[in-house]
Amino acid sequence: MELVETKTGKWYVETSGELHGEVEAALRAYCVTGELIDTDYKVNATLRIIKGTKASIIVFYADSPENYLEFVLDITSNQVLLDKVEAVGGRVNLVTKAYTIALNKNYECQVSAKSNRTIKCAINGATVIKTTAPEEYTAGKHGYGCDGAVATDYTLFDKVYFEKPSHYSSLEAVVNSIRAIDYKDLVGQDGTPQDYYDYIMERIEEASRFFDGATQQEMKFFQTAGIEVTEYCSGLGSTPPAGMYEFSEAQISWKDSAARMFMKASPILSVTSIHKNTAQIGDTESWTAITKYAWFSYGEIVFNQTSIPPKGIKNVRIIYKVGYSTTPIDIKMAVTRLIVNLIHKLVSDRTTTFVSFARPTAINFAMPDILTPDIQGVIKRYKRTSYGEM
Repeated sequence: MELVETKTGKWYVETSGELHGEVEAALRAYCVTGELIDTDYKVNATLRIIKGTKASIIVFYADSPENYLEFVLDITSNQVLLDKVEAVGGRVNLVTKAYTIALNKNYECQVSAKSNRTIKCAINGATVIKTTAPEEYTAGKHGYGCDGAVATDYTLFDKVYFEKPSHYSSLEAVVNSIRAIDYKDLVGQDGTPQDYYDYIMERIEEASRFFDGATQQEMKFFQTAGIEVTEYCSGLGSTPPAGMYEFSEAQISWKDSAARMFMKASPILSVTSIHKNTAQIGDTESWTAITKYAWFSYGEIVFNQTSIPPKGIKNVRIIYKVGYSTTPIDIKMAVTRLIVNLIHKLVSDRTTTFVSFARPTAINFAMPDILTPDIQGVIKRYKRTSYGEM
């Protein structure tokens, strides 16, 4: 864990996982996790102010750990606020809403941050703030903390977990499916509810990546709004090799084939750009945009007859979004079932052998009693069969 000094206090940074629990503050203390590359995400925390004035969740960075946005529960003024905090310029309030806050009461808070700068703050399932972050602020590191006047001021974070768009299940879905299992059977007698939540979120991450691999799709393929892919294809050129065709009909057939390219991934959601490289191999690359084309969701791109890419090796660069506007419901259900099957097997094995482990280490989603026929059916349905030029 790295300790970073800032103008307003200390940032406790742990990029390998969540830092949670009771946080005591001399003046201000933050628990921060995540990376600058994080874009769309949700920070979930059950906040309970024991002593002091404020509890907060941090989202959105600009260009420094000292420049961020902060969602604040202010018990002194009975308000919730979204503030912009900067090393130069101090604290500026962006949004303020009246909200009654009491000591020793749990508040289920969620702050979602998106790459389009949309930020939404909710308490107990109800949205209290929805706005757009300043232009220079993009989604990035996130965290939670408390603010007090003396060393005894602190807040309890009874439950904290971090949701990424690449998670194909949710904590709620898994917990509801294994409600009959005592959490201590999973994380050991010394385990805490937070250990339980952390353990399940880890399994959701692993099961989601397992599903990517099992379907032979791109990493994070099934997340809502899909993913952006950059693919390089080889152009055939609009003119066939000399002497290959003697008749004009055959030459037309060549142009029809040269005007079509099949992408390695589908369904296509949108095409961002297409460029052709007109330089020879070994020379400085020279990319020129191609604008006359049509694309089809099943993975085909068709060029206008006047815009057929020239002959070359990997001289066509296509950037496109692929996947689904929302994560398919059968994917969500299959990933949830995969985790539930795993947990049931782990608990059953421990009960049978009378052995209890604090943290299970052997995770094998491919075992027959975990990867059941219903899950295999979903994998088969989404398994990639086309590989573009491969």
